[in-house]
Amino acid sequence: MSPFNTPQQTWNQRFTAEHYVFGEMPNAYLQSLAPHPSPGNALAVADGEGRNGVWLAQQGLQVDAFDFSVNAIRKA
Repeated sequence: MSPFNTPQQTWNQRFTAEHYVFGEMPNAYLQSLAPHPSPGNALAVADGEGRNGVWLAQQGLQVDAFDFSVNAIRKA
């Protein structure tokens, strides 16, 4: 039987990889929304290694990005 891991432990372990687990390009759906019509704010919840938050900032938005994986936040 394997030991129980919390979701946070699972994601922290996943994000220990040297490479970007989901790549560096934003989510395809999010990217399909470009171009953003005007400057504004964005909230990137569960942003992992930051690929979506970075892309949103590159579109001219002021971004607040969050994730509960400490390892993902370090990479972001």
